[in-house]
Amino acid sequence: MFHKISVFGGIKVKRIFIFASIAITMLYQLGCSPDEQQTQHENPIADDSIAKFNAPRFVGDVVLENMYEDEVRKLASKTPLEIITVLEGTSKVILQARFRSVRDGPYGSPVYECELIDESAEALGGVAAGMSGSPVGPPGRVMGALAFAYLFSKPPYRFLVTPIDYMEEAIEHPTFGEFLEEEAAPAAPALAINSLYAPVKTPMMITGVQPHRIQELSSYFSDSRFNFVELLGDIGGAPGAPPAGATTKLSAGDMIGAAVATGDVTNLIGFGTVTQVYDDTFVAFGHPFLADGKSTLPVYRAVTHGTMPSLVFSTKSVSAYGNPIGTITKDLYPAIVGERGPGPPMIPVKLSYRPVNNTPIEKHHVVAYGQEWAIPFVAAVTMDAIRLERNAATVEGTVTLHFQETETVYTETFRTASPNPFFDVFIGTGSIITSFTNTLTNSAGKATLKAVSISIKDKPQIAKAEIDEISVPAEVMPGESLTVSVVLLPHWSTAGAERTIQREVILDIPDDFPVGEATLTVSAEASADDTEFEQLFGNILDDILDMEEEEEKPLPRNLDELIQQKIEDQMDAGLITITLEPAGFAGLPLPEGFPLNIPEAGDADEIPEGFPFIEGFPLPEDLPVPDDSEEENVVETELIIEGFIVTGSKEEQITITVGDIGDGVVPIEGLEGAQQ
Repeated sequence: MFHKISVFGGIKVKRIFIFASIAITMLYQLGCSPDEQQTQHENPIADDSIAKFNAPRFVGDVVLENMYEDEVRKLASKTPLEIITVLEGTSKVILQARFRSVRDGPYGSPVYECELIDESAEALGGVAAGMSGSPVGPPGRVMGALAFAYLFSKPPYRFLVTPIDYMEEAIEHPTFGEFLEEEAAPAAPALAINSLYAPVKTPMMITGVQPHRIQELSSYFSDSRFNFVELLGDIGGAPGAPPAGATTKLSAGDMIGAAVATGDVTNLIGFGTVTQVYDDTFVAFGHPFLADGKSTLPVYRAVTHGTMPSLVFSTKSVSAYGNPIGTITKDLYPAIVGERGPGPPMIPVKLSYRPVNNTPIEKHHVVAYGQEWAIPFVAAVTMDAIRLERNAATVEGTVTLHFQETETVYTETFRTASPNPFFDVFIGTGSIITSFTNTLTNSAGKATLKAVSISIKDKPQIAKAEIDEISVPAEVMPGESLTVSVVLLPHWSTAGAERTIQREVILDIPDDFPVGEATLTVSAEASADDTEFEQLFGNILDDILDMEEEEEKPLPRNLDELIQQKIEDQMDAGLITITLEPAGFAGLPLPEGFPLNIPEAGDADEIPEGFPFIEGFPLPEDLPVPDDSEEENVVETELIIEGFIVTGSKEEQITITVGDIGDGVVPIEGLEGAQQ
């Protein structure tokens, strides 16, 4: 009986242990914090995906205590340090490093020279682009952000840390944008980077663009704005839906993306690492993104898809997800500063592309304020993606701009024919937009874009036409109408059955038009002012006769005046100007063979330097002074060849035969008297 009871009792004890184990497991799961659960759920990478890096995971949120410069200076060389970063998914890992020294930095503050000695360094390929901003310090501390690395280095990989002291100072540092409408701020210190090392550049992923376009655009993206950025053409789209259980919380070591533009086709997002979080404020990168000072870039959570090793700089493969979780408010040399919360307002950009014999295709994007340079990029890349081929064509683009400061809408059209319409759209839209948004270009008034619409029409025909010949009567009388026949030779792809384009224009000759030789000029707008004489000698006749140039337009005083002036200055690419004016100047026929000789040394003081001179030609003091009140005797009209780009220029001589000599004309007998 006792034995049976003992066996039964053993079975009961075993069951108790099983149930207890189950209960403990359930209690442990129920006791896990929501943040830990979110961290597990939001990571779309398998748990064993970072095994090859041999790096321990950092479980839960990272909370680090700041370690300032005075304390760092007391560290001994080779003191062990930790780097917290993301290598796969959204899970943070710890990489081993060590402190080496305090060095003078590139922006007026010290930097900390350190070494990456982790076993994972080989698999990682050294310090990788995207790691900038990763917090560095002894366990539980942050002394600053990984920001610079030495080029072509071997293990142990040397890198430089931006002190947390100066990253914190960036939070309160005033920017030029904040003082733009107040008193001028002092100039920021220059950034001098030694060639031995370089920033751990922010990988700016450009999606939707063809790889060969990155190469073509490199010259336009080579200015100082992109010194801290590695432009990388990548596949992918706009930030996708967040993983299940995703959180908007941020802690040191998290990957983030700062978006310049997002949309249906192309996206420009720079990725880096959060260094430290102060309530709803955070600092990241350890160096600038675009060094814009005041900034309004939306911030996204990001996921890492691994690291792409390189002999120079490895690069993280990263993408953004979810909705914006905040705004980058400052972009300075020591760090970028962000505020958690809803994303900032953006500029909506609508592009309508109409291919040949097809309905328009609309695509939509948003571009961050302060990054208006990206709008032409978005337009060109979007057209390129829909077009699906590269060939010569004629493109007509219409850009419509809406502003916050005025209800007046500005619209401008450009037309080009070239072997690369991609750049036509890029440059054409860019010149229109920057004339308002570039502070140096626009001196009239602040222009904040509220919305941008761009319409692109594309056709394979080359819509160019050259002025081939003009036909006019040999003589005409003042008071009559002069019929001018203009013949243009278009490109074969747009030529009709006649092979030419012919238009007739009527000029009404005033009754007081001077008698004698007159010059009829038919010129495309591109060469309207490029007569042969003006090309050679400029406005030298005006200098001799002290003639006043055409009255200049007043400078615009505000945005509305600027818009109105730009509307008045717009010219169609198919514009032809027809001008009839007396030959020579003020009705005086130029002597035969003019110009011939350079003036004698003794006469050079009487006329402008370099003016051509022939024997017997009257000097300025010998000529009658024209009446300043008299208007110039010029008859002008315009002709537009719709849908074409017209080039070339032609001239014909016409004799004005009958009528009184008008005022302001130098009579022949007057000339003879002047020469005696």
